[in-house]
Amino acid sequence: MIKETYNFLLSNIDNIKNKTLAAAYSGGIDSQVMLNILYRLKEELSFNLIILHVNYNLRAEDSTNDELFARSMAEKYNIKIYVKEIPPKSYIGKNVQLEARNDRYSFFKELYNKKIYDYLLIAHNKDDLVETIIYRMIKGAGSEIYKSLREKKAYILRPLLHFYRKDIEMYTQKNNLEHREDSSNKKNYYARNKIRNLIIPMLEEINTKSKDNIILFSKRIYKETSLLRKKVNILYKRNISNNNKTLNIKAIKNINKIFSEKIIIKFLAKNNIEITEKRVFEILKIIKSNKPNIKLRLDNFYLIKEYDFINIQLLNKINENTNNFLQIYNDGIYNFFDKKLEIKTVLNKNINYKDKLYIKSNYPIIIRNKEEGDFIYAYPNGNKKLLRKIFIDLKIPLYEREKIPVITSKNDDILALYLSPYSLNRISNNAVVNKEDEYIIEINFYDK
Repeated sequence: MIKETYNFLLSNIDNIKNKTLAAAYSGGIDSQVMLNILYRLKEELSFNLIILHVNYNLRAEDSTNDELFARSMAEKYNIKIYVKEIPPKSYIGKNVQLEARNDRYSFFKELYNKKIYDYLLIAHNKDDLVETIIYRMIKGAGSEIYKSLREKKAYILRPLLHFYRKDIEMYTQKNNLEHREDSSNKKNYYARNKIRNLIIPMLEEINTKSKDNIILFSKRIYKETSLLRKKVNILYKRNISNNNKTLNIKAIKNINKIFSEKIIIKFLAKNNIEITEKRVFEILKIIKSNKPNIKLRLDNFYLIKEYDFINIQLLNKINENTNNFLQIYNDGIYNFFDKKLEIKTVLNKNINYKDKLYIKSNYPIIIRNKEEGDFIYAYPNGNKKLLRKIFIDLKIPLYEREKIPVITSKNDDILALYLSPYSLNRISNNAVVNKEDEYIIEINFYDK
């Protein structure tokens, strides 16, 4: 295993000398073997080595002892350790495995962004790959399940992915390595534990090479669908935006179902959302629906259909009952939702209405979000128009409507709407600037 890992590191890390490798370390048998091998190669390949450990506080004293064991290994090998402690009871009422995974990778990414290390090494092995393939297959994932765990993805490396757990156990015995046992791994509460402890042993009774064949089968399917994947990638790139958070569905809603399903799967995968047959079916149904606005809960996200687009939004970024309200008495700079605004009194000359909003009014003025029944007597014809109808005509997404600044007088008469980037701003007849107005109010909105 040492020789194979030696070759793996040289093949996947350019100029490994003086690079810092971080070992994701739980204290279990897999991470213990990986850490030992890395330590034995450290001097020969001249790289730096650190340990990353997460204490989830899920198993009371056992979690504390896991952390103490990790710290003792760092001391034994004379290497630095970084520990993230999750407050007790953080996962009550939540999907424990999903939340723990998110916290773990968030911690890893935080340290990477701080340039604490160059490469992250995770001790996934061949058994983990088989379990993941089976898990995703029964959940309804697509033909890309072979790539569920990759040897290398950006700065993440998996040096043990060519070894089965039996190889790791033999290495442990041969080198007399201690490790921690997670008792929860033997409990068949979680789906992955059932796969590991019940399903795979049954498959091996039928065929001793079942694990090899599962990997080979998924690899074969992956290769055979390469042409389909290329077509899907082209369609996906044409219709994706906003860092994989927004998908234009106008062009894909009526294409062949095979392609639309694959695009949905790719969209979910890019956002690290669990893929199931039910979810793909529900999203496909949403895409084909004539309803302009639909919202679907997906773990810690919302999938939101807004006319010709579907968006992925984190739960904590959507506030269902937002009610932002500013009462302004003087010139100054203020915050409103995700924007800043600068308000000042200016002379009525050299005005560029395209860049800023100008109204005729006196302080105080109020800036708030929309309310039910709001309307404006809009310039130039002075017709009464409901804000709701304006938003619908402009196809403004539901959750964005809450953040559109509504500017009113102290009597709550609407003076103006700030609609950029959806359309030109609306000014009421009473607030339109005339030549006779010497001083007016200038309002400039910009992103924080």
